[in-house]
Amino acid sequence: MPGMLGSLSFRNSKRPNIIIILCDSLSARHMSLYGYSRKTTPNIDAFAESSTVFHNHYSGGNYTTTGTASMLTGMIPWKHRALNLGGLVRSEFVGINPYTLLGPDYYRFAFSQNPFPDRLLGQYNEDIDRFLPPSSYSLQEEVSPLRIFDNDRALASIAIEDFLLPIQDNTVAGSALLGYINKKRILNNTKNQKIIYRHGIPEVLESWSLISYLNEEIYSGIYSELSRLSSGPAPYFSYFHLYSPHFPYRPRNDFLKLFRDDGYIPVSKPLHPLAPGIDEKFLISQSALYDRQIAQVDDEFGRLIAKLNEEGILDNSFLIFTSDHGELFERGFIGHGDEFMYEAVIHIPLIIHAPKQIKGEHVFALTSNIDILPTILSMAGKKEVSDLDGRILPGFGGQMDEDRPIFSVVAVDNSAFGPIKKAVISMRKRNYKLITYLGYDNVEQMYELYDLENDPDELNNLASKDIKTLSAMKSEFFTYLDEANKPFWKK
Repeated sequence: MPGMLGSLSFRNSKRPNIIIILCDSLSARHMSLYGYSRKTTPNIDAFAESSTVFHNHYSGGNYTTTGTASMLTGMIPWKHRALNLGGLVRSEFVGINPYTLLGPDYYRFAFSQNPFPDRLLGQYNEDIDRFLPPSSYSLQEEVSPLRIFDNDRALASIAIEDFLLPIQDNTVAGSALLGYINKKRILNNTKNQKIIYRHGIPEVLESWSLISYLNEEIYSGIYSELSRLSSGPAPYFSYFHLYSPHFPYRPRNDFLKLFRDDGYIPVSKPLHPLAPGIDEKFLISQSALYDRQIAQVDDEFGRLIAKLNEEGILDNSFLIFTSDHGELFERGFIGHGDEFMYEAVIHIPLIIHAPKQIKGEHVFALTSNIDILPTILSMAGKKEVSDLDGRILPGFGGQMDEDRPIFSVVAVDNSAFGPIKKAVISMRKRNYKLITYLGYDNVEQMYELYDLENDPDELNNLASKDIKTLSAMKSEFFTYLDEANKPFWKK
């Protein structure tokens, strides 16, 4: 890719700014950029015309904690060990992250609307120059007791949000009185904010957080922040983890009529034995609502990019647009996490715009979000780190490797301190994909094998039909897994 390599030639004179904008739960399978039949992402499509688009990019996990930790550490989940809901990275690898590794050469900024990535980032608090709370740019003032413990943010998040003052449904607070007062305060605040919104109900983080916000205000906040960062003397690294289009899907009123009666009907897929059995009509209706939410995100992203271009903010900046995982509306299941490793939930977007890039490039090699950290370090002219599982991305100094396996892991019920014995793991290699169910007695078939080139909807399980391919992929898979498990077996 000569055009892309040319764009890196300034590296010796001035370090580039590096911007990550991550949209939580954004599936590549629902983006028109990646061939989706609905025109959900016209502005992102336009942005891609002068950027590098990765067409086979995968998350390390199928939900936020594991997927985000994989990106931030450059490691496969069975190594970084942020496996459980709201989990943390293994202590010996806490120093492996973009904030610590970029060091004081960069001004380092962090903001996550989602409390789980905020908790992960809290492990790097000492190396973050500006660290905003999840309620920033929202409709309500931040009054969380977490603000008192900024120097120990990750531990305080677990102690307060998971134990002392949880607001999750059916969760008993460590302090009954304070828990009740805290939950009532948040509910009343959110209810009052709904009254003043004229264009529909505000978006709200899930029931365990209840921070109400408007997407237009979030993106306005990003622009203001980047304008401020760009006026400083030092190059900067900024990470924005945005909640939308995550559930609950609440597109603004002016997007509610999109895609109605457009004739699109998703491919019907068989009920999964581990799924709750949600009615297919409801799946289709929620999928359409999700598509409208994506369209609204796309609209706000388009406005942001126009402003950044107008101000020249991208002239010396890499802008990385991606997600932490996708979203599933099939086989009797809605959402992400749980025991599902199908394409819609792990195939995620990755678009990188290099400074002053004007020509679009396309990469079809298999890549993973563990590749983002080594690529960032390369962009900044930093040394390689031996502990990383990820590789520098093709087009940015890395080489294509057709024989490389790509892994995605969900192991929420497995101990973070023991060998992986209960998990669902996907291994993608060339055009084949192996899904392995470890420790699930109620799954009749332990393996699913798909030829994604000829069966992109994953309808034809080849596990009992192509024994040769299954055997080869199983052997390679268990070689990697056994090696990863070695440090965790009791001696």
